[in-house]
Amino acid sequence: MGEIYRFFIRISAFLGREIFAVLRQPMLVLTLILGPFLILLLFGLGFRNNPQPLRTLFVAGERDDEIAKQLEEYVTSLGPQLIYMGVSMDKAEAIKKLVRQEVDLVAVVPNDAYELIRNSQPVVIELNHYEIDPFQIDYINVFGQVYVNEMNRQVLLNATRQGQQESATAHDSLVAVRQSTQGLSQALEVNDVEMARQQQQALDRDSATLIQTAGATVGLVGGIQQAMGVEQNRDIEAVEDLLVSIEERTNDLKGINESATGFEAEKEQVDQLEDELSQLESLMGEFQNIDADVLIRPFRSQAKSIASVELAPSDFFAPSIIALLLQHLAVTLGAMSIVQERRDGTMELFRVSPISAIEMLISKYLSYVLFTGILALILTLIVIYGLGVPMLGTWLNYGLVLLALIFTSLGFGFVISLIAKTDSEAIQYSMILLLTSVFFSGAFISLQYLWLPVRVVSWSVPATYGIHLLQDTMLRGFLANPLLLISLTGIGFLFFLLAWRLLRRAMAQG
Repeated sequence: MGEIYRFFIRISAFLGREIFAVLRQPMLVLTLILGPFLILLLFGLGFRNNPQPLRTLFVAGERDDEIAKQLEEYVTSLGPQLIYMGVSMDKAEAIKKLVRQEVDLVAVVPNDAYELIRNSQPVVIELNHYEIDPFQIDYINVFGQVYVNEMNRQVLLNATRQGQQESATAHDSLVAVRQSTQGLSQALEVNDVEMARQQQQALDRDSATLIQTAGATVGLVGGIQQAMGVEQNRDIEAVEDLLVSIEERTNDLKGINESATGFEAEKEQVDQLEDELSQLESLMGEFQNIDADVLIRPFRSQAKSIASVELAPSDFFAPSIIALLLQHLAVTLGAMSIVQERRDGTMELFRVSPISAIEMLISKYLSYVLFTGILALILTLIVIYGLGVPMLGTWLNYGLVLLALIFTSLGFGFVISLIAKTDSEAIQYSMILLLTSVFFSGAFISLQYLWLPVRVVSWSVPATYGIHLLQDTMLRGFLANPLLLISLTGIGFLFFLLAWRLLRRAMAQG
């Protein structure tokens, strides 16, 4: 019992000593905390994930002013990410402007675009750039695809509007056919053969025009319905059947007999023709009233998050900043700990004292966990209540994640301290770990963009686990993958055992 009591006495003595040793170096604390915090905070607040507008100069080759005017009118309506810089007739001069960075893109439009289409060849718009950033090059490729799709949409939109204009012409023809049919019906009612023949001739002429103009509309609507997967294109089949029937009834009405009395058969044909014209008018009117933009773009996407709050870029990067800062602080404190003991000569005293390696290590862990935990609390309050970053999860989960992150980071720091021979060497190792964490932990670049074998490096640093766990806790409201917390804690225990083994060896050497 007395041995256990002395064990806790020795640990508590070390605990207070380590905390006061850190507090006696205020500049070191400010450098470790405020320096990285301000840098990463500035990056998080300054980061903007907005697409970059590109200044685009078009090269139209041997074109006249009218073509240039049409190109300007057409291109300026495509969207805000394309800044129209005019049309040049000289490609070499345009490239010079690109080299001088007066423009971002030089788009070369082929002279024979229509001839290429007639020969079943696509019109390739060449996008010349002078970028060296691979990510910006990928953005330009996506930029080109998006705007070419928009140009194709504009072409389809114009074609569809033209088809709707033809539909309007078909509607005018339909009105003329109905008027001729009504005139023929009235002539037959009064047995006026001469008037009936005149109205029949008008009906024959107007119905021929109707069948011709409605045919183009039927083809356009049929293509749209086929793309939409409408079963058997029933509306189109109905229109086609009506047009065939109208043509047949019109032909049947050509032979009006003067000697006939009553014209019962002709009247029945006219009544049926009027019914079919009413049905045709209803079907044709539905297509004419549809917005042309909806016809060519019936499907659209709308991203909708199921998260309970809308996150800003600074909110997303806040957990990453917290994880990186706490890891760097804990690693640096641990890395400087044993090295400083060697430098001050206290390691020689520990070798002859009754304190053991495990007691010394536990006391250092407790003191630094307590000190770093207080700083983590201050940092959390600043981020949540100062910057407005949401905390959707429970404080219990948040505290467990911070404890595991600090514990594991201290293990890294103590191992570094026991391997390093000097202060500068320990600081260099700590900075290497920080740089590794910045580039490979997913703080600013998602891990999915890293080559799979390289992700081994990512999952070997505590910040990677801390970032994912803090993002889940703060921004999702729960631990999506508790295995990460178990893995992080397991790595921490492995480094604790390794640090204990190295410390025992260091204290045994006399």
